[in-house]
Amino acid sequence: MDKHIIDPQGNPYDPTKLPRKEYVGASAYFDLDLRAGVVVDVQRFPEMNKPSYKIQVDFGPIIGKLWSSAQITNYARHDLIGRMVVGAVNLGDKTLPTGFVSQFLVLGALDPNGSVRLLDLPDGVLPGSMVA
Repeated sequence: MDKHIIDPQGNPYDPTKLPRKEYVGASAYFDLDLRAGVVVDVQRFPEMNKPSYKIQVDFGPIIGKLWSSAQITNYARHDLIGRMVVGAVNLGDKTLPTGFVSQFLVLGALDPNGSVRLLDLPDGVLPGSMVA
């Protein structure tokens, strides 16, 4: 399963049906730059085939503000502004068919139907903090 699918009629991400992935070694994980950031802007993205937002996240003074496309429309836009999220910031830019450049991947857990539940961070975590 290499593409994320939201399927309200089915359950492609039911934990009882997900096979374990192959061993990749710890270095694959430690090569990721996972950071805490605060959502500062959320825009509708109707040009995408699947319901999505364009989100801008401030990852602190070293990384700054980055944009991403995210299938997180199960959250209201006003509930996302000011929310702390976890992002993978060193996966490289991805230019979408619309021309929009996605600069990071926001992380969450998948419900059985594919809806994303964003990871929660405790109060007091600073933008730019490394996630381990």
